[in-house]
Amino acid sequence: MLDGRRFRGARKDLLQLISYTGLRMHINKKCLAISTVLILGGLSILLFGRAFPSTNVSIAKSAYITNSLTISKDIYYRQTINNCAPYSVMAVLNILKNEQIDPELLSKVISWRIYKNLTFPQGLIDLLHKYGIRTKEYTLYRLTSQEKIDWLKSTIDKHSPIILLIEIKHVKHYFTILGYDEHGFMIYDSLQDKRKDDPRKTIFDNEKYPGNRYYTNKKVIDLWNEGGYKLFFRNWAVVCSN
Repeated sequence: MLDGRRFRGARKDLLQLISYTGLRMHINKKCLAISTVLILGGLSILLFGRAFPSTNVSIAKSAYITNSLTISKDIYYRQTINNCAPYSVMAVLNILKNEQIDPELLSKVISWRIYKNLTFPQGLIDLLHKYGIRTKEYTLYRLTSQEKIDWLKSTIDKHSPIILLIEIKHVKHYFTILGYDEHGFMIYDSLQDKRKDDPRKTIFDNEKYPGNRYYTNKKVIDLWNEGGYKLFFRNWAVVCSN
């Protein structure tokens, strides 16, 4: 039989063991909760930042040498500072709905803006939806240059303008692809040079083509490859339709 002192000692050891075990369980639960939050938070950031490449991307060789969408030459506006997103939306609305909306009005309602009006892609998406435009986003950094060219052309063939996130002169920028020929793409680019007689409007690279900018296939792909932010929004594009 245990004497009183040995019994009290055994009881104390048992209580300490229970307390220690409970503390470890509490710590383990807390660590698990923190780990879960961090993992879910990391995945959310990756998903929001479109860090994962698009899958099941349809790529087809275009059946045409040249093809383009119709856009009014009256809306080739030169953007105000950091407003390429609403100006790109303006071009899409004109192409798909034949509407002429002041891009400065669009700039006042677009969301997801940060310092100096820089706009996350989600702000552009939300503004398109506000005006009844259907969208589908892509991150296409896994495609080869030729596959990207073919994808852009085959998307235009479906009568769908495409807004790309690019980088030009060390600045992130959106512009709208609206046509192509054998050697390059027709674009509405709100950063095109201003007209001398009307600084609110831009010059044309080629007045025979729709759009105010014409870039070669290689130039478009090079600019597009530089778009995005580190892991996020690499070769990001949004396809627009009614």
